[in-house]
Amino acid sequence: MKKVKIKFTLSLIFLINSIIIAFFYNEDIDILEKILIPIFFIYFLIDSFIVLFPVFNTSLYSGKHLNKFYNETINFNKELLTTNVKQQNRKSLFIFVVYFGILTIIGVLYRRIDLFKIEYLYIIFFMINFADYFAIQVWCPFKSIILKNTCCNRCRITNWDRLMKFYILLFIPSFYSITLVLLGIIIFIIWEYSHYKHPERFYSLSNRSLSCKTCPSEIGCQKNKE
Repeated sequence: MKKVKIKFTLSLIFLINSIIIAFFYNEDIDILEKILIPIFFIYFLIDSFIVLFPVFNTSLYSGKHLNKFYNETINFNKELLTTNVKQQNRKSLFIFVVYFGILTIIGVLYRRIDLFKIEYLYIIFFMINFADYFAIQVWCPFKSIILKNTCCNRCRITNWDRLMKFYILLFIPSFYSITLVLLGIIIFIIWEYSHYKHPERFYSLSNRSLSCKTCPSEIGCQKNKE
């Protein structure tokens, strides 16, 4: 919980700094690209490695695809699990198409229209990063409107977040941006492959670790214990 709050605070600081530089120190945009971006890169690189390598991933919501977080529910309903998986896959596919479709349109507009400046893409990136932690701490539209999961621990697309953040950087190609996008893709592929091979790890129906009774409440869940 404490780590998430720190990241939430940092994401807000990053966003505010990018807005200030873009709109009030536009002539100094090189400061953002040459000095701050490498610093941000190290931060996001370390943050991604923590999720990527099981030895460092100690959070249930980002590590539930790992066997170490799987606590099998005895005699769970396998047919109901299959139904849940199909429903969540359909909803997740819808999110994927709409979300990445919108970002692709924004990226293409940037590449083709001179009036759409590079600093605006940086602001969008830091806005998405802030929105990620806002969703955890305050309100998540995917959870509330589409997926209907009760918390981040039960979210079907939790580890999509790196790709969802880094994807927009693909339209500002550099060593830093391409590296982060590749990391996001790797994390995404591992997550999706794990869901395909071991769906039982992702649902409270079959994984007792995702039950409210055993939940560590590390991300500030306010739901009463079942």
